[in-house]
Amino acid sequence: MPRYGLIFMLLLLAGMLAACSATPEEQIVKGIANAQGAFEDEPENANETVGKTNLYVPSGYNIEEPSDGFDSLITKGGDSFALLINPNEGAASTFFYDLQKEDSEQLWVADETFQQNGRFGFATVEEIADDQLELVVSAGGVKLTTVTTENQIPQNMDWMMKTVRSIDSDE
Repeated sequence: MPRYGLIFMLLLLAGMLAACSATPEEQIVKGIANAQGAFEDEPENANETVGKTNLYVPSGYNIEEPSDGFDSLITKGGDSFALLINPNEGAASTFFYDLQKEDSEQLWVADETFQQNGRFGFATVEEIADDQLELVVSAGGVKLTTVTTENQIPQNMDWMMKTVRSIDSDE
């Protein structure tokens, strides 16, 4: 009889854990909130350099070489993040957002813009395959993009926005 009690407790615990996991929609909402918070916070201190640009990159992430100073690849394990820097665009620039919106057939699961102190930023999420989502975050003339799974959205959007915000674009 104790064996059945143990099995019952394990099943009950597994059911409770499954009920506690966040839905994809909740992950996206949390990710957008993280991006907005990082956009509104003070920029992180730069700890890396790409070309002539100083930026923040979290520990464990690497800037791959070669980099031309405007287009770079940041990696961590098997994950890749494309960094685009347009030095002709300032903190108030909507260039990357406008460019993204030109494709009217592109369906975004989430699309949020942020404005603060003359700065413009945005975060978007697009479903590209089962459990594969494209994340795009931008602040002014800097954009960072990746393809990720739904459970990675909140942490990726947080550090991605911190990275693009760390790049001084005429604040």
